[in-house]
Amino acid sequence: MTKSAAGAATPRSASRDAPAAEHHDRAKMTSPDRVVDAVIRGIRAGSYVPGQRLIEADLTRDHGVSRGPVREALKRLAAEGVLTLTRHRGAYVRALTRTEVHDTLVVLETLVGLMAGVAAKRIDDGGNAALMREAHKRLLAFKTDGGAAAFLDERRRFYDTIIEIGGNHVLARVMPLMQIHLLRMQFQSYITPRDREKQFKEYQAITDAILSGDPKRALKVSGLHVRRTRMSLMRLPDEAFPTVRI
Repeated sequence: MTKSAAGAATPRSASRDAPAAEHHDRAKMTSPDRVVDAVIRGIRAGSYVPGQRLIEADLTRDHGVSRGPVREALKRLAAEGVLTLTRHRGAYVRALTRTEVHDTLVVLETLVGLMAGVAAKRIDDGGNAALMREAHKRLLAFKTDGGAAAFLDERRRFYDTIIEIGGNHVLARVMPLMQIHLLRMQFQSYITPRDREKQFKEYQAITDAILSGDPKRALKVSGLHVRRTRMSLMRLPDEAFPTVRI
């Protein structure tokens, strides 16, 4: 299984025709569905960033719908943790506080480790090894260059591939993929070239551990990667975090 732009699971065989399939799916969407899909794609493309306010009038104009569907879409996105709605200030793309970042990454350390361990157990099934190598190869294209949004999107595909290989659909559902993407977007500007170099060494270690078929090793190196990320983010200055949840 692979993930669509809106986060829903789609069959692996359909991934080759993803653009046509996504266009067909959007044609069948309700008005609120279209707004939800557009906001999520906008966040992934970097058009919307954590802390940014979304204006209802702009969304109605851009998507040719009335305010009712826009408000419904914003409520759904808030329920999923993508947006924050406030009574007097409107809708904002969610930005995580320092405490929320810490707590999120503590949970992700376990989930990502489990995800990699499950994938290592199934790496010799079918074409899983080839899928893993291809996902890592695509990610490597951004080692020295590449736009932030494109890199984040490819990194999401890297982890989506690990989930796909593992084949655990419950794990796929509980992974907060959109919140992870928001977290990455929030702190991307703080990543230094040295940080990027360390990241890619860790992606290599994760890939090697999964390809080795050693679940314990895959769990350990993947969890350690998330732990190092948490420690690095906790060292950032206060200006990197909102003082209250946005």
